[in-house]
Amino acid sequence: MASGGEEDMPRKAFSTTMDPDTLKALKLVAVKRDRSLNAVLQEAVERYLTEEAVKDPDAQVFLRRAKEPLEDCMAAIERRITRIKRQRA
Repeated sequence: MASGGEEDMPRKAFSTTMDPDTLKALKLVAVKRDRSLNAVLQEAVERYLTEEAVKDPDAQVFLRRAKEPLEDCMAAIERRITRIKRQRA
């Protein structure tokens, strides 16, 4: 995540849709705080992930592995799914 002086990390573009009223509220928050919409969204997502990590052990793993190459993360997820399937069998 961008916290801790990592603001200069390269960004990765993505596309999504959102309820128009929610998007308008986010834009108003960004203007009021004199911040970019991207900065407000980044902060909101980081807060959400931090909250999820408290509730969900898998989310904790995802946060720790966020800086690893995607292929490594996907391989770890596949191994975890395999273990869970074995336990349920």
